[in-house]
Amino acid sequence: MKTILVIDDNLALRENTAEILELEQYNVLLASNGRAGVTIATEKIPDLILCDVMMPVLDGFGVFLELNKSIYTAGIPFIFLTAKADMMSKQRGIDLGADDYITKPFNIQLLLTTIETRIRKHDLIKEKIRQERLTYIRELEDMLEMTSHSVRKPICSFLGIMKLVDCNVNITKKEILALLEKAKSCAFELDAFTRELTTFMHEAKENKNTKPL
Repeated sequence: MKTILVIDDNLALRENTAEILELEQYNVLLASNGRAGVTIATEKIPDLILCDVMMPVLDGFGVFLELNKSIYTAGIPFIFLTAKADMMSKQRGIDLGADDYITKPFNIQLLLTTIETRIRKHDLIKEKIRQERLTYIRELEDMLEMTSHSVRKPICSFLGIMKLVDCNVNITKKEILALLEKAKSCAFELDAFTRELTTFMHEAKENKNTKPL
């Protein structure tokens, strides 16, 4: 069940809106002013917020700006719900980044359709982010497995050489030179891999920074 926070100082409108939403199987939270709304939104993290603009203590624009300061509440779909229908007020809400702006008295079906659309769009975005994270985790696991193998192989070879030298007191100079050459080869192999890994990480970072939104 999705949760909607209604922030409005008008008691009758607040309760009527809550009744409409509850009939549509939404869980409803209520706040009588902007400051209380910020507190509830921060504590409960609703799926969508309906917020009046003109309110005491903290107006709707202030609520929106406060919630956008936190990574936990910044992405919540936000709809301004107000009787103030002048274009300057509406434009300010849009400029701030609100998802929608509905004027009172509102059409119930329009309100419900807008809410459903915004929640569905937000769920799609969350699912896309979840899939991208899963893909990233799988790629990271593959990279760690490859890194472990590529690093352990030359190290194990080098340790084997050291053990061979340590245990063989009768080793000849020619054999020592051959083992040193092998150790050098292990060092070069490890150095080449770390260089490749550094280049890969740098390119991945550059691609992330230049990826279009």
